[in-house]
Amino acid sequence: MTIRWRRFLISGGAALGGAAAYSALASRGASVLAPPFASDGGRMEWRGHRIAHHIAGSGPPVLLLHSIGLWNWSVEWRDVAPALAEHYTVHALDLLGFGHSDRPRVAYSARLYLALIADFARRVVGTPVALMGAGLSGAYAAELAASDPARFPLIALVAPTGLTRLRQRPTTMDDAGRRLVNAPIIGTAAWNARVSRGALRSALDESYHRDALVDYELLEAAFATTHLPGAKHAPSAWLANRLNLDVRPALRRLLQPTMLLWGAQAELNPAEESFGYRAIKRDLRVAILDGAGDLPQLERAEEVGELLKRFLATA
Repeated sequence: MTIRWRRFLISGGAALGGAAAYSALASRGASVLAPPFASDGGRMEWRGHRIAHHIAGSGPPVLLLHSIGLWNWSVEWRDVAPALAEHYTVHALDLLGFGHSDRPRVAYSARLYLALIADFARRVVGTPVALMGAGLSGAYAAELAASDPARFPLIALVAPTGLTRLRQRPTTMDDAGRRLVNAPIIGTAAWNARVSRGALRSALDESYHRDALVDYELLEAAFATTHLPGAKHAPSAWLANRLNLDVRPALRRLLQPTMLLWGAQAELNPAEESFGYRAIKRDLRVAILDGAGDLPQLERAEEVGELLKRFLATA
């Protein structure tokens, strides 16, 4: 069983005694999920579900993909997107199961998300688009760009996984944990314990180098998104390693300009991982940001925005 599952189950254990009562109380105080930044909201119907995206600016298109975890959605681009929107049309996509998109109980997988992103780029953006992905979505961005370089002529990856982390296949224990989380009463209680304000604050602190920068608005956005109906389904697939993707084959095929950004003080996905990416694709443009942990797009948003604008302008 992975470390993520151990943490999840330990933190949720206290809730199991009074599961139903705990679940009823846990969601109290959750605010309405606001837009991640000043933008126009959009919807795409996809396989019977509504997919949300947020649009800002004008100019050549840029598609932003949020990382995948318990609370993640397009809010992690809240300060980078407006900077890019000064010169580009920014599309920030909420993946199925996250943010403002529907959260059905379906078989979530890397293949499903690759199909969703490809269809979105084709149907909504409609023209070649710069693709930027964070965390596990960075691995998806690399795979999509390697498979369709004409549609994705330039990519940027923020602390991507899939080289040594998040490329393993799910185990029997992983699937058992996923079924537990998806159980109606006990699973919901365990989920609510793991996404309490205190637990989310601890998770954000762990992802930041300077935890004093974790602000009230971000915490509330994390709390709101994790307490919407169906919020546990996609993250339970992530916990069970069902969303993993081995990025190595894609990196070997990538020909287009690629930028790699990483927080120098990242702990969950250390910056040393970047050495492996550079060993496979030697022409990577690499920026290691001092003073940033695992979420440089939040913690060092101004610098990330400037680096991305320069990359977009010169590639």
